[in-house]
Amino acid sequence: MNNPTRRTKRRYAHELYPSAEEYETRPLAVEVPTLYAHALGLEVHGTDWYDLTRTKTELRLSGLRVLQLVNTRKIAFLADALLQGMTGDNAWEWASENSWEESGEIVYDRAVHYGVNPDQIKPYPVLAERQKHEHWSPRDKNGISYLIEIVVGPESECERCTEPVEAVVLE
Repeated sequence: MNNPTRRTKRRYAHELYPSAEEYETRPLAVEVPTLYAHALGLEVHGTDWYDLTRTKTELRLSGLRVLQLVNTRKIAFLADALLQGMTGDNAWEWASENSWEESGEIVYDRAVHYGVNPDQIKPYPVLAERQKHEHWSPRDKNGISYLIEIVVGPESECERCTEPVEAVVLE
């Protein structure tokens, strides 16, 4: 971002839902929304994943990103199953079945169920910030949002998608 006094309104998942500290064990009620938020942040839609020219390095990185996404989803579903009271093979089957769904719709729905706002989460880039981004309508009463426009230029440089950074007062 060229302007250090502004930042994107959306945040990376780890900024909104930090992971547990080293050796910290958190209740599933805290961990499940965090895991779903991280899975949403690893989605490839809205990233440079589609823009890669597919050199060997880019192919490897895009493949690793998909594996990371799938693994993160599966862990989130397994933790969710445990939080719901499932155990053993029932929990594993539920998590496995849901993690095969390709669109990410179930991840989105379960994240919302646990209070995560997917619209606040900015996807992690594979290599770099995209040089175009999208503006969407506010969600209607059914939770549906519509594409308004595709904007040339990175999200971090868009007046509509950024906000002022509040000054930090050092004492």
